Amino acid sequence: MRSKTYLAAILVAAMLAVAGCLGSTTVEKTVTSERTKTITKTVTVTETEYIVNHSAETELRKNLTACLENLRLLNATLDRTSESLGELREKYRDCLLKDSKTEENLPPMELLVDDAYYRSLIEDIRGARESVYVTMFLMKYDPADGHDHANDLIRALVEARRRGVSVHVVLENSIEDNKVTYDYLRSNGVDVVFDSPSTTLHTKMVVIDGGVVYIGSHNWSEAALDWNHEVSVRIESQEIAEALLDYFDEIRRGY
Repeated sequence: MRSKTYLAAILVAAMLAVAGCLGSTTVEKTVTSERTKTITKTVTVTETEYIVNHSAETELRKNLTACLENLRLLNATLDRTSESLGELREKYRDCLLKDSKTEENLPPMELLVDDAYYRSLIEDIRGARESVYVTMFLMKYDPADGHDHANDLIRALVEARRRGVSVHVVLENSIEDNKVTYDYLRSNGVDVVFDSPSTTLHTKMVVIDGGVVYIGSHNWSEAALDWNHEVSVRIESQEIAEALLDYFDEIRRGY
């Protein structure tokens, strides 16, 4: 009986011992497994966060570099634009100064439209004291017409000649009406000639006292002075007058 009891005790002790060992191993493995899981998880999260943060920093650096480059380009463009603007301002100022000087040097001029030409010219011819030079494509003298402004201008040349003014006229040679005028002026002491037959004199020009110039589209005819739309200018300039007198001499020499 004792031996059976003893044997049973030994078996129970052995079972308890085995049960204790198995329980200890299981806990240790569990703990080991949990630690491993925890460490692995921690390492994995840390690497991911590093990668994400490093990529974001790299992208920010790229953006910052691009912004700085754009800023540099904008500053360079601004500098060039400022230089160009400065050059334009200088040119504009030079133009203003040039224009103001040009305006100061311009001779007195008057635009003469339609019958304003006749009113101005007849007054200047009647007031001439030294000389009157005329080149004309058409100078039509019509003594039968008592209200023809062309007649007035032609007669004013004769009156000036009688006052002692030196009067010189060149007419286009192909116009029949000019021959009547030529005869009238020549018979009254005016120096008058025809232009060369090889050229056409289409100039309508008057130079008075070496300083007053009339030039434009007006012929000395009733149509031009009373009916047509014509325009000429009156210029007060000794320099221009001298140049046109040289031109007058060239035309006359061609005769």
